Amino acid sequence: MKVFTPKLLASIVAAGIALGSSSSALSQATDFETSMITLTFTETIDIAFVDPVTISDPTPGDPAVGVDFFCVAGTGFSTFSIEFFNPAATGPDFLLESANATPPIMYDVFFKNDLTPGPGLMVTPAVPIPGNALQASVCATPAADDNAKFDIVIPGPIWTGREADGPFTGLLQIMVTAE
Repeated sequence: MKVFTPKLLASIVAAGIALGSSSSALSQATDFETSMITLTFTETIDIAFVDPVTISDPTPGDPAVGVDFFCVAGTGFSTFSIEFFNPAATGPDFLLESANATPPIMYDVFFKNDLTPGPGLMVTPAVPIPGNALQASVCATPAADDNAKFDIVIPGPIWTGREADGPFTGLLQIMVTAE
């Protein structure tokens, strides 16, 4: 039995050494994973503070002019396009309809991507004006955050003599799109 015991003892010692080195290797193991970090910005665009435009008692023969200041803001882009159109079924032209069914009055729209005096670029109905620089990320306060404007101009010869047909009203819809 003495011959068998040293062999058994040697096997047990070898197994202990193997286990000891194995558990030592396990206790020093590391593991890792990598996370991709991405900062994204959803494109958002806002048009705000577009008000009704009332043109009262223009001087006969002179253009009838009205202006409105409004805000365009957004995030995730640097330029936008803007489009003005007539949402009524009367066609693409900018029209003011009479309450007593007399012929409509056509008007012109001018857009400016700032608040400086004078009209901006003449607008073609339903044709986008691209490449306007975004100036704000949010429209929070009326008047204080205004950064664009549109002018309404009705040439004197078009409206002069039509006073008895008034008032004239119409809708102007404005759409802004991130570029």
